Order: sequence, then C-alpha cells, then structure tokens
Amino acid sequence: METVEFFSADDVAWQNDALCTTADFDFIPDIETEQGAAEAEARWCRTCPVRTQCLAWAMLHGAEGYWGGTSTYQRAQLRRVRTRAKCPICQATTLVYTDPHELCLACGASWIRDVREQPIAATPLPAAGAA
Repeated sequence: METVEFFSADDVAWQNDALCTTADFDFIPDIETEQGAAEAEARWCRTCPVRTQCLAWAMLHGAEGYWGGTSTYQRAQLRRVRTRAKCPICQATTLVYTDPHELCLACGASWIRDVREQPIAATPLPAAGAA
C-alpha cells in the first residue's frame, strides 16, 4: 500500500494553487444545488491540481459548499462507514473511499487502493454450454 501524500489538516497552503481562487463563482452558497455542484466540478475542480487536498480538507473539517468537486451532501454520503478495513497509520475504521483514493477521517492519511492486490469481488460468468 502506497501513501499518496500527507498534509496537516490545519495547513491551507495548498489553497494558493487552487484554480478556484480567482473564480467569480460562489463555492459556499446559501443553498446548494446539483446544478451548482456540477458546474463547480466541471469548470474548476475536475482539472484542479489540489483537488485531493481540497476534498480531504473539507472532509476533515466538515466544510459546507462545493469542495474538491463534491457538494456537502455528497461528502456526507462518503463519510458513511462502508467497510471494516482499518487505517494503516492509526488503525481507525473511519475510512471513506472515493475512487481510487481512501481517506482516514481520524488521522487524515490518504492512499490509493490497488485493486490488483485487493480485487473487488464479482460474480463469475457461467461456464460456456451451462444451462
């Protein structure tokens, strides 16, 4: 397992490299909409070099608005514990998976899961000629 990058949850220096710093778009609106989330993701977040740090920061701080190409609702869904896997750093089970990254909400560590090492279970196809 390889750690992609580690950063302090209090460090916001990554924001200087965010594409949205000069945008004339309200990333923290009073009312979030699916259309607003889609526009933010398509125009700024999709190609942003600090998207991963932005999403991780928003997840760790419970931020509202459009962060890392997600809405507040989408991040709430990502926070739901779906696995009993443990963080390799702190052993917490509060992990979220956003393809292909996993993020530990307890310590902030993130990594990419290699599906070649931990394949996703699938139902095998029936054998040829089987009825």
